[in-house]
Amino acid sequence: MTKATATKAKKTSTKTSRARSGTRKAGDEQKLTRLIEDIIEQGATTAEDINRAVLALPVSVLESLGLQDTAAEVKRVQDTSIGAIYKLIHDINHRVADLATDLLDQRKTHKKQR
Repeated sequence: MTKATATKAKKTSTKTSRARSGTRKAGDEQKLTRLIEDIIEQGATTAEDINRAVLALPVSVLESLGLQDTAAEVKRVQDTSIGAIYKLIHDINHRVADLATDLLDQRKTHKKQR
């Protein structure tokens, strides 16, 4: 295969893949949006669980040293800060998913108007 033939084949392949992706159904795009949202949600929840487990170690050390009041205060601060951080992450994830859904709906409406 000559270099010119290889280049032409590559361009044809790229055009074909673009054409195929353009035939995707709007429902498939919304399913993909939900799938991505769910994956991010699960990842954030897993990260939160890991952070809580790691931060529980110093609390248990404080408790084992007889510093229950200090341990309780540290745990309260940790729970509050971790809760706030991951609530923000979950909220952002939901807002991005809503935005993606709105954009897909606008795209679908725009295509119908043509």
